[in-house]
Amino acid sequence: MSGRTLPRVSAGRPLVAFVGVVAAVAVLGACSSGGSASSAPAAATTTPSTLSTTAPTTTPTTGAPTTGAATTVPPTVAAVTSCQPASGYTVGTTMHSITVGGVPRDFLVHLPPDPIGNMPLVVDFHGAGSDMRQQDLYSGFDTVADQHRFVVASPNGIDAPIRQWRFLGTQADVDFAKQLVPALAAAACVDPAHAYAVGLSSGSAMTASLACQASNTYAGFGMVAGNFYLPTICAAARQRPIISFHGTADPAVPYNGGRILNSDVPVGGEEKTMAAWAAHNGCQVGPTVTHVSSEVTRLSWNGCAAPVELYRIEGGGHTWPGAINVPRLGYTTHQISASAEMWKFFSGSA
Repeated sequence: MSGRTLPRVSAGRPLVAFVGVVAAVAVLGACSSGGSASSAPAAATTTPSTLSTTAPTTTPTTGAPTTGAATTVPPTVAAVTSCQPASGYTVGTTMHSITVGGVPRDFLVHLPPDPIGNMPLVVDFHGAGSDMRQQDLYSGFDTVADQHRFVVASPNGIDAPIRQWRFLGTQADVDFAKQLVPALAAAACVDPAHAYAVGLSSGSAMTASLACQASNTYAGFGMVAGNFYLPTICAAARQRPIISFHGTADPAVPYNGGRILNSDVPVGGEEKTMAAWAAHNGCQVGPTVTHVSSEVTRLSWNGCAAPVELYRIEGGGHTWPGAINVPRLGYTTHQISASAEMWKFFSGSA
């Protein structure tokens, strides 16, 4: 990993540059059979936090681990060993960098209290126009990680007029996502066989792209407010667990398909897209519809080589279930937590 000195975040400073409102609506690509991504700024949170910013000293390996199991494998199957994180990795959230393709790439790492060896990893991708700090706060995965003792990494997209993930037509971000796993296996006591990718909006489309292009690196995938299945890049991917959350009143990426907000980019309907993932995973039956609560309906496919689930949020907006309210992006349900449900799904404890 790079020893590049990163900007220090002063104690007590908010991690976002503005307070109380959203910068603009986040948008991402979500195509079931074709199309490309388009994005606009995403939601920001208002919760303050503090980061240490020591840079790690270890060097990542370059080989992508291959995991053989297609179904959800409980992380507890990994042998528990002692853990000695690399320099700069401490309990809590720290900032780090690796160089990928000659470009330094930043990311946050959250270690739970009393870390052990062979911990699972969740890599959490932010939405367009957002950043690693905002997503780390917004999704709330750190709290789930502290409860269940796994590691959370929050990568940063490349700074640009609109910071987003570039996963089609270029390999830069996909390579970054792939290299994070062996890097954190070396530095942060991570079990590379139990790494999971999740994301919001543009980060959700990035996650779907990794299900297609990095199924040898990640063991499961979770999407919020955006999704796609492109046979040209997805058909050859390994069958992996796929879970998605999408609001029926999403103002940016229409649940039933249509056009991304303020663009001519077409998107496929969420249920059609998840049916494509179910077919990819060899599911024989489904979807089975379960009314979880007044605002949440679960669609699940059965007889699969790897499980597939969709949480339909009735009246939900372009938001992360269980997160803080962001009215400009529509309604946020608090009847479930997407982060908690994803972890149950990945760990096999659902």
